[in-house]
Amino acid sequence: MKVAAAGLPDAIRETIQSWGWQLSEVNPDAILTLVGRYIEIRAAATLLADDIAFLPLIEEELKLRIELAGQRRTRLAKRLHDLRSPLNAIQGYAEIIAETAEGDVIRFSSNIRTASELLTIRLETFREEGV
Repeated sequence: MKVAAAGLPDAIRETIQSWGWQLSEVNPDAILTLVGRYIEIRAAATLLADDIAFLPLIEEELKLRIELAGQRRTRLAKRLHDLRSPLNAIQGYAEIIAETAEGDVIRFSSNIRTASELLTIRLETFREEGV
């Protein structure tokens, strides 16, 4: 987080630095938010007015974050679907092989089916956790 250093009292400078923020001379009287917008720092008497004035910016930022989270969930769902489809085919073929095979092939097809079922369970866990 970068904070403008111009005109800040020493006590405020020290507090800002103790938070691990960097002081900057680039844009006096401003701090940089996470999404790259600047918010002005004013005297204590105008802070409430500033808070009210910045509500639309904060609301816009929240809407952006909600939209980005939705896009992330959509991409995750598509990727999980892309993985589940071939796993279902693998499970189906393993079942067909088990029904028609003999000896070790039955055991191998059972191993294939078990492994693909475990992968399906893990994918479902990823979906639920939003990984």
